[in-house]
Amino acid sequence: MNVELPRLFPRRKPEGFTPAVQRWSARFPSGCTALHVGFFAVQIPAASGGGTFAADAAYDTWRQQAFGGPHAPISVDHASYQDDAGALNRVTAAYWTDSAAFMAWCHSPELGGWWSQAERENADAGYWREMLTVPLERLETLYWSDYPAALSKALPVDPATYSGYFGAMRDRIALAAIDPLDGAAALPPARPVEARRRYLVVPPHNLAMIRSASYWGRCDAEQQADYEQKLRDPLAQGMDYLRSHPSESGCCSLRFQRTEDATGQLQPETHALAYFLSLGDLERWAEGHASHKVIFDAAIARYQKYGAQNQLRTWHEVFVLPREGQHFEYINCHCATGLLPFFDRIAL
Repeated sequence: MNVELPRLFPRRKPEGFTPAVQRWSARFPSGCTALHVGFFAVQIPAASGGGTFAADAAYDTWRQQAFGGPHAPISVDHASYQDDAGALNRVTAAYWTDSAAFMAWCHSPELGGWWSQAERENADAGYWREMLTVPLERLETLYWSDYPAALSKALPVDPATYSGYFGAMRDRIALAAIDPLDGAAALPPARPVEARRRYLVVPPHNLAMIRSASYWGRCDAEQQADYEQKLRDPLAQGMDYLRSHPSESGCCSLRFQRTEDATGQLQPETHALAYFLSLGDLERWAEGHASHKVIFDAAIARYQKYGAQNQLRTWHEVFVLPREGQHFEYINCHCATGLLPFFDRIAL
């Protein structure tokens, strides 16, 4: 990270702690004060009775053209998942560190402006975009230096000073030095959503987002089998808990996605994209819930077993969002999509 603030709250790093493995964090360019991240998706309902999914030519054409040119993001990646309503969601994530380029992209009629066209509301598919503006003091990242992913595909990385212990996530967020980053006290009850509408959702202050991945593409047969037998199922079960217990966990939305290349070919990586009411809710699950303890114990056992020879690669990014500057838009989407069920929304 590039931001350092005088501390009001002490770090949680234990005295003399040394992490089992060295991890790395992104270094932002000089003059950058905020990261802009967009998640753009088409939501395709399953064909009746067949479980097959049609293509959406308009979205495919837009996606092929949207991320090049003078205002292009510095990094783009793709994923897909089938949600609990049975729809296929094909998602592109894009990152900008240049605020002027991001704003120019958003205001381009062919790029950001495509989303405002009336045709989006009359399509058979749904569309959603979640565009986040994250001041640098409100984020943290954690990667392996030999596996560029997401933002680290475009930015250099430095050794992470704080990692490998409960509380390291908060210790890496600069603003946490002076701000507890508290969020909403409880998740509101889910409310019905009228179909075939365009909505903007107003998120609460300090909503926390995590994007967390596991990549097994470099694992030999033994290490891949170890991952599949000991870590994959606990990870999937933890995601199932969060997705199905929003009120207890404070997890407002969770997508457990399979990474794809630009042509739609599946890659040997899964990643979760989740929103929590606050960083504290995310920490409570990570530090205290049985579903995460199983994941944590399996990961530690793997590090102890393979040490420096461990071939599995993991990474994550955490953003604590101010209320201002966020854009959550859902068009023709079913009522359980993203943040639609829970927060104030504006029908357009």
